[in-house]
Amino acid sequence: MASSTTDFCWGIEPNPRLCAVLRQRFAGQPVEILEYAAWISAGTMPLYLGDPVSSTLLEGKVTLENYPQFAITYDESVAVQTLDTAQWLNDHVTNDDAVIVKMDIEGAEYQVLRHLLDSGAIELINELRCEFHAERFPASAGDHDRIVAEVGARTKLVIWR
Repeated sequence: MASSTTDFCWGIEPNPRLCAVLRQRFAGQPVEILEYAAWISAGTMPLYLGDPVSSTLLEGKVTLENYPQFAITYDESVAVQTLDTAQWLNDHVTNDDAVIVKMDIEGAEYQVLRHLLDSGAIELINELRCEFHAERFPASAGDHDRIVAEVGARTKLVIWR
């Protein structure tokens, strides 16, 4: 039986409420929590907040009846730093690294994945475990099938829920 080890793990979390919790949770482990939002460019954007574990960069999130705890009111936001996800991957990993990405970025996955595809940085990811939010962001629903197919053709895609 083959064994696997994790040499290092980065967590990218824009919600300032969660960063301290994550840093404490992973203290003493080979994990670095970066207080940024995964995005298509470096800069600053508003992060809209809801429940303590819910936030998004994007306007237009629909509240699902079965998941009221993930509602965003858009009444509260904080300015957060964004990072160019493709550039960050190019700067931090190589084709020789085994890279597994878990992506749950509340609707921004469509723009970020398009950026990774267009830049070729998707090739640096061996496995992508992604939660898609087409039902919560109807404006992105039209791109869902195309993005899933293109990503799945270029890396191992696991649709995560």
